[in-house]
Amino acid sequence: MLAVQRMQPECILSSASSSPVEWIPELLENCAVCGDRVNSDRLGSPACLGCIVFFRRSIIHSAKYRCLRDGNCLINYVKRRDCIGPRRPSPSYSDPPILYPEGEVHLIDRLIKIQNRNFENHKELSVSCPRRATISDVNKMFKWSFNNAIEWASQFDPFQKLTNEAQKCVLSEYGVAFLVIDQGFRTVKSNGCWIMQNGTYLHSDYHYGQAEDVMEADYKCLRNHFEFVTALQIGIQKPFEAMDIDKFEIAALKSLLLVTPSFPKRNIFSDYQERMTALKNKCFTELMDYLSIHYPETHVERFGSLMLILGEIRTAVKMIYNHSKVSDLFDFRKFDPYVRSFLSA
Repeated sequence: MLAVQRMQPECILSSASSSPVEWIPELLENCAVCGDRVNSDRLGSPACLGCIVFFRRSIIHSAKYRCLRDGNCLINYVKRRDCIGPRRPSPSYSDPPILYPEGEVHLIDRLIKIQNRNFENHKELSVSCPRRATISDVNKMFKWSFNNAIEWASQFDPFQKLTNEAQKCVLSEYGVAFLVIDQGFRTVKSNGCWIMQNGTYLHSDYHYGQAEDVMEADYKCLRNHFEFVTALQIGIQKPFEAMDIDKFEIAALKSLLLVTPSFPKRNIFSDYQERMTALKNKCFTELMDYLSIHYPETHVERFGSLMLILGEIRTAVKMIYNHSKVSDLFDFRKFDPYVRSFLSA
């Protein structure tokens, strides 16, 4: 397993996999709790949107409430089903599906804890005063991104089962995607600059923020730099800003990039295809559930916009590799051996 500098994975997902056949219970006409219009049955019994939000928030925040129906029912994390009703029995299969353990924290919710810790580390190690990024900063940001990507991918058991060579092949794209996402999220609402995780920046004007005695770059260098930064702003920053993307959606994008792979070596997860499909479906389901609660009127359109952003992120990864051939700031040959070991995989 690849080593991560100063990082420890939170926990490892079970190797359970879901059955390709799903039981879809027939929705009742009314919410089992309050009698309102049914939105879905994701909690086990038909429930309206208000009750779904109510119980989900109770779980996430470990909150305690009093049931408004009779005033005596204490609703908390452990007994949330007492008001909803018993879980419907699963149908029997000749080969019963192995499901996630009851009460398990949602996958993306778990990963958000890792993401929040990473963001705090980035903030603590940021420069005190914004300045133009140097090649040393760029090298450091790649190192942070690869470390964060290793920790994140290690929460998915198929990644852990790959050889070190295969893991590096995955990270050669996935680690750079982490860099694009984290920098894009930090750049939201930034005025004219692309912000890196440590607070340094790239401006479309190559010489912006440089000392006056620095040697002038040639026209080709200036143009390449301008096109590179502008493309990042148009392809990543603007969609993030337009959607006002949040941390849950960022975590979902990071997860989906791993379980919907487009890595240099095809079929790299071919031995674990069933498990990867189950994880992909779980990510899709959790994302759609989240969007349907927080954006009930536009959740379908928002889901589609996030899928389009996945394509923009992959395009940005390829653009960074191409830019490394013509840029002094992104010249991989000048990076330290740890970073180069992934970029040359």
